[in-house]
Amino acid sequence: MKSVLKKKINTLPETLRPLLWGLAWDKINIIDDKADIILNVVNEGNIDQWKWLIATYGKDEIRHVLQTRLRTEFHPESRALAELVFSIPSFHNAR
Repeated sequence: MKSVLKKKINTLPETLRPLLWGLAWDKINIIDDKADIILNVVNEGNIDQWKWLIATYGKDEIRHVLQTRLRTEFHPESRALAELVFSIPSFHNAR
């Protein structure tokens, strides 16, 4: 996967900037910051941002990242949608 993503290192859509306000925009790396990008797009993103997320990381990688996060890190409606779209059986309640 890294070889595919290396080509996309500096290709974050400008529309993601408001979702990633907690990260230094000019230093974001889609490989190193993948977990933060995925979490923020799932929680706050629109359909086009979700499409970009899936095209960039793939459903399997997104599922893997999401399953490592706590259920409280998601808005309830975002968590429910992510469970359906990415076939996630459950989220962790504690680390």
